Amino acid sequence: MNILASYNWLKEHVKTKLSAEEFAKEFSLRSMSVESIENLGQRFDSMVIGVVKSIAQHPNADRLRVAMVDIGEKEVPIVCGGTNLAENMRVVVALPGSRVRWHGGADWTELKKTEIRGVESIGMICAPSEVGLDKIPCGDHEIWDLTSIIDAPAGASLAAALDCDDTMFDIEITTNRPDAMGMIGLARE
Repeated sequence: MNILASYNWLKEHVKTKLSAEEFAKEFSLRSMSVESIENLGQRFDSMVIGVVKSIAQHPNADRLRVAMVDIGEKEVPIVCGGTNLAENMRVVVALPGSRVRWHGGADWTELKKTEIRGVESIGMICAPSEVGLDKIPCGDHEIWDLTSIIDAPAGASLAAALDCDDTMFDIEITTNRPDAMGMIGLARE
């Protein structure tokens, strides 16, 4: 049987300055096997919190709008088809270089600075499914409204704002070790 363990949670009970990879290696050598390591924050590389400053109708498309979005150090234009987009809305902005699931599809796509029907778009305003958070409810053709959920400033890293800048260990627990099937037991080990 395997258990998923948060490194940040383990560090609340174990005093260590080791990196997640070093900790996993040492833990595997001395105790139970760490089968895999997943850095959750990497999933959100180049994704920031943005604040929509203004919205204009796209000149060459009826269903698209052009939003000027504050991403911290500057405002950028982003072409968006989200039906619930509004001024002063706090949103997830995937900047060029980030990887998203286009409209919640199965494949990850790397974003690039692009031109959509003649208008420059620097990034993408995302729905939860487009950043890999499929279980968060959001309507069809709607973007993720973070206004009442997150108070992070424009430009803040999405991983930090969601408090998921963490590493997950997949640890194999043998059946004779039920004491290690929780954080306290793993920390003792």
